[in-house]
This record gives sequence, C-alpha cells and structure tokens, in this order.
Amino acid sequence: MKPKVQGNSLLSFHPADDRKPGMKIELQEESSYSESLKKDWEKLLSASRYQNPFLTPTWNEIWLKHFGNNQSLKVVLFRALGGTLLALGTFVNSCGEKGEKGLALMGSTDVWDYRDLIISPGNEEETFTALAGFFKEGPWDYLEFNGISEFSPTAQLLSPLMKSSGFQVIQEIEEIAVYLDLHPNWENFLEGLNSKDRHELRRKMRRMEKETNFELSRVEEPLSHSGKMEVFFDLHRKSRADKAEFMTAQMESYFREIATRFQERGWLNLSFLKIEGKEIATYFSFDFEETEYVYNSGYDPQFSRFSPGIILAAHCIRRAIEKRMVRFNFLRGREDYKYRLGGKEEKIYRIRVEKG
Repeated sequence: MKPKVQGNSLLSFHPADDRKPGMKIELQEESSYSESLKKDWEKLLSASRYQNPFLTPTWNEIWLKHFGNNQSLKVVLFRALGGTLLALGTFVNSCGEKGEKGLALMGSTDVWDYRDLIISPGNEEETFTALAGFFKEGPWDYLEFNGISEFSPTAQLLSPLMKSSGFQVIQEIEEIAVYLDLHPNWENFLEGLNSKDRHELRRKMRRMEKETNFELSRVEEPLSHSGKMEVFFDLHRKSRADKAEFMTAQMESYFREIATRFQERGWLNLSFLKIEGKEIATYFSFDFEETEYVYNSGYDPQFSRFSPGIILAAHCIRRAIEKRMVRFNFLRGREDYKYRLGGKEEKIYRIRVEKG
C-alpha cells in the first residue's frame, strides 16, 4: 500500500498485510516539537532498552535551534493500530552525491555523539520491518543512520532486516567511543588497571596531594549566578589550538544553553579541579540513567606537570563510583589517557540503506 499524504504535514503508511496487528507510520513535518509529542517521547525513551541524553527531546531541541538552519524536520512516528506510540525517529532530507533523495537521522557528527531511533522494548524487529515497508513505498533512494552505538538494537537488527527486504546495506565504523564499566569501589577500580597504569596513576595522585592543596568541585548554584561557564570556556580554549578554534561564538551559545537546560533537569555535571582555589581543569559532563558522559573538557597548560587532565578524570571516576553509577563514558575519541584508566572501545556505526 502506498503512503498517503494528508494535507501538507502528514504522510501515513499502513502495512499491506492486514492479517497481522502491525504498525502504522506517520511522517510529520515540523518546525518545532509540541508539548504532547515531547511528553510521549520522554515516556518512550524512559522505557527503551537503549537510552542516553543525546536521544532526549531536550537535546534535539537545542541542536535544532542552534544548528538546524531552517531544515525541514521530519518526525517519523510508529504507532500500534490502536494509536499507541511504539517508536519514533527524527530525520531531515538528505541529498546524495548524484542527486539521490534520502532521509537521514537529524544531527551532526561534530557535537552529537549518539543518534538513533527510540523504540519501546519488545518492538524492535517490528519497527524495523515496518520501516522497510515504509521506505520501499516512499519517494526516497536511501536512508542514512549515523551515530549508531554497537550496543543499540539498531546496530544489531537494522542491517539484516533491511537486507532480507531486498535493500543494499552499508554498515561501517564511523568512530570509536571509550567507556568504563564501573567497579563497586575505588580500590576495585584501581586493581582492575594493569600494574603500570595503576602505579603511574597512584604516583600522579600522590604528587598532587603532596605538593598542592587541591580539591574537586561541582557547580551546584544556578549557572546564571556563578560565572563558572566563563571559567569552563577559558580552560577549554587554553587546552589546545583546535579546541580554541572549535569554540566559536555560535558554539559557546550552544554550550550555554545545554548547560542551563541540563542543569534544570539535574543532568549537568560541570566539574573543576582546583589548586590553591584556582581552577586548572574542567569536565563538562552529563549524569543520565546511571552513566556519566564526558562531553568536553579543558585544562590550563601551565599546570601540565601535575597531569591535571588524568587527575581530574580519576577523581570524577571515583565520585561516580561513590554515587553508584554503573558506567563512565568518555564518548568519542581515542586519547591515550582514556585507555590508561582502563577504557574499553565501543564502535559507533554509520548505516546506509539503499534501494537496488
């Protein structure tokens, strides 16, 4: 059955095989998210088997405001035939090198670590099967999914189900993220490191303790009253030339809104390592569903002899353990210090589905 256009904003698709309960799919073109959609979205995400802060409507709204550039936002809604929302994805129009028409998950690789569909548990295979039928009957030449974690049902199920429907699929590694599964206590964490890395970390921490008066602090007061975002930006730009180039005025505005809105939700973890009361290193991270996600960082190179980056990371890991978090995620990038703290690699995929 062909998708039907209803008005200018809604395209719907019902599976041709009406003998099965199936799903109906709606494609809505939006300029912003309605309050009712955001409420349903958050409920769906909270029940999903795969969750992270980058899949929240809050994150999507912030990115769209700062980087959407008036793109035509397409929200694909998967519903039970009775109307219950079972899955959703946010897409934008995409154009291939030869003018092909496609749909791509909304977002950008420079600031958006994970992207995905959000699916209620137990409905993953049915969702991808319905998506295959929707794609087959639709006007697109390809679908593109960037930022897909190897731990997501999408990475495991999308390719084989699309191939079985007769489509060509390219699944390749886009990037590597590094994470830690946290131990019950700090000593267990240290014992989990190899002997060389454990010795080096202890040596660095003892040196900091012996030669300085240091502390780890977390911003608790409203950011609008604290001035701590200015400290974060200063340390971020000091860290490396490429970080200074990255933090444009537009990017700074983006970070400020993330910080403000995530703090309102209780997700922001803006941390500083101080020596004699002076901030020398910082982590801009998120606490979400028992995982701490390190989104960005910075440090003052004048204090490099104390290895402030790895010291701050170690103390943040220790604090996460004490808070009974289960994972510490450094996100994208293969910096050496992540591995010296016991980091494990997570593949992030790009998946492209094409009509033959």
